[in-house]
Amino acid sequence: MSPSLPDLPEPFRLLALEQVGSTNDEARRLAERGDARDLLVVTAESQTAGRGRRGRTWVSPAGNLHASLLIRQSGPLGRSAELGFAASAALAGALADLVPTAAFRCKWPNDVMVVTDGSTPNAKIAGMLLDSGGDGWLVLGFGVNIAVAPPPEVVMQTATALADLGWTGGPEPILAGFCRRFGPLLAAWRAEGFAPVRQAWLDRALGFGETAVVRLETETLTGCFTALDDDGALVLDQGSAGCRRILAGDVFFPTS
Repeated sequence: MSPSLPDLPEPFRLLALEQVGSTNDEARRLAERGDARDLLVVTAESQTAGRGRRGRTWVSPAGNLHASLLIRQSGPLGRSAELGFAASAALAGALADLVPTAAFRCKWPNDVMVVTDGSTPNAKIAGMLLDSGGDGWLVLGFGVNIAVAPPPEVVMQTATALADLGWTGGPEPILAGFCRRFGPLLAAWRAEGFAPVRQAWLDRALGFGETAVVRLETETLTGCFTALDDDGALVLDQGSAGCRRILAGDVFFPTS
């Protein structure tokens, strides 16, 4: 196991690999072998079988950030999804620290977007994937487009990379910045529950109070994104049809 990077805050540790199928799978194998430790970060220069939400492929070329974080799980399993909100808020904040000229926002449930002035579409720059790591462990995978964004034909929405925003650095400062911001949010979540995480996410939320289109497996809904409830569901106000809690789906904001 590699030592922590000089600027990676305690108690995070790094295991840096070259090429893997999936960093989430590598982290899970560590947990299954009994080699896991809380806040161990597994990175790879590239992935050959990266995964996104709902089984989608995550394009993972060298030059981008591909990482998975092992988190000791405590409390009800259902609460684990709340950490996706903590991670996206932390990552959006870390990116804003490094590229202050761009506007980074959290898109429900756990994507990070670059928001434009309206002349071009908002673009996805990072995403998260939460997996079970086995008994007592959660694996939080996250990827950031640094050097290159995936081509339009393989993604559902416009994507961009930090290089397109003028960033010339590599993955290391992004990972370090994420850890610095995620650590306090994780500690707050463990001590106080979802409330501080929920507020941190809402402070950077994309589309709050705006019209949203939600694509579910069997229907498409339109309404106003009016709230994030206490278990992380998006609340969609459909006017006379009432409010709908969305627990899973693809969300788009046509006016933003």
